[in-house]
Amino acid sequence: MKKAGIILLMAVLSFGITGCGKSDGEIVAEPQWESADASGAGNEKEAGGDGTKVPFAEGMIPEQSFETELDGWGKIFFVSVMPQGESGAPKFMLIKNGETVYTFPEPSKNPDGKFEAVSAVAFQDYNKDGKKDVIVLAEYGSGENRRNEAMVFLQENSDNMFYLDHPELKGYKVDGKTETGPSFYRDTFLEEYLSRQKLTERMADLSDSWADYVDYADSLAGSFSTERQIKIFAENRAVWMEGMDYANDVFRFTVAGLSNDGRPVLIVSNQGGTGIYTYSNFYKIDKKGELQKLETSFQEGDSQPDIIRESMTVYSSFSTEGIKNHFIVYDLIKDSPGTYFERVSSLCVSDDFVLETPLASLQTVYEGEGYSAHITGEDCSGNALTKEEYENFADTYYGNMGLTKKMAAFKWIDVKTLEGMSDEEVEKLLTEAYEGFSME
Repeated sequence: MKKAGIILLMAVLSFGITGCGKSDGEIVAEPQWESADASGAGNEKEAGGDGTKVPFAEGMIPEQSFETELDGWGKIFFVSVMPQGESGAPKFMLIKNGETVYTFPEPSKNPDGKFEAVSAVAFQDYNKDGKKDVIVLAEYGSGENRRNEAMVFLQENSDNMFYLDHPELKGYKVDGKTETGPSFYRDTFLEEYLSRQKLTERMADLSDSWADYVDYADSLAGSFSTERQIKIFAENRAVWMEGMDYANDVFRFTVAGLSNDGRPVLIVSNQGGTGIYTYSNFYKIDKKGELQKLETSFQEGDSQPDIIRESMTVYSSFSTEGIKNHFIVYDLIKDSPGTYFERVSSLCVSDDFVLETPLASLQTVYEGEGYSAHITGEDCSGNALTKEEYENFADTYYGNMGLTKKMAAFKWIDVKTLEGMSDEEVEKLLTEAYEGFSME
């Protein structure tokens, strides 16, 4: 679900129409309607002296009935109708060519309190799926105890996957039906959310609330948008920005999609010292929305793979357990002035655990009068390898398994650049790091 800015598209009235033909801060033309009579819906009358025909319906609320354009319907009349009885709710319909062509869906339960007025009507793409929706604010209560309640009618669109993402919310979805045009559905859980968040006083209060609503619904299901996860990373930077007293010549971070669970991984790595040691920490956001440091198979005190690289080879495996990505990593350690130890392994993040799988190693010793190199290598099973076999071992190992070979790109950023930054500035850099990650 995309979270782009709301594009306001209205034919007759601007966003936030109030009961007197005015928007929140903008005067618009008064609607031209004839008074309804007992002849009922599905009729037209001439208004004014120009012969313009406008529809009317029994119980119509003229000041909150408008001509507009809706996707799939074209130019159409949106009609608000008074409830039948003090405890009822208003009804809404679309009239075209003198006929009622659509009646908006109603929940089975009426709001508490006496209906007082339709406070505002707006036509906009509220849920960012490319189709214009209808939002109504209705006032209930008596005397000074009055409140607005939102009625949100979202136009059906195959691109809106929200209810497929959250099947537990389907009970809150009230579907409309039509044989002649597009249909709308009413999200009563969204309406409850808007009331709890006190966003129903004015249309402007709820205009940008869809993204927050999706985040809220995601959080109830134990999942969060990428944007929200990065925001939590930024808010907890004091935890992962803490440096080390050793191996701190290089101190960088990146954000990458190491696994396929929709949860990006924040990686923070230190590298340095005479032995060129590397130490890395991995973080995710858990289902409670809290920063989670991942456990690893690394042995305390041992040098870890040198993962501060702009690119890595990746081998992807497919099974009933899902997709697993094996990132090929290397480590170079200077054991002594004349001895160097290299190893190649793979890293895989699965079930919030970082597993390193050793693949092969290579030792180079410079000795003798000519300070010549003596090279010995072996694979993970102890079999001897030449230098060329060592360099190709990862490809041989995972290639023989039939895994798919890919290349991953990373964007690493110096942790020191975050010092003195605000949460929003840190969030922006984290986003840049994540956008710099790719795997293909």
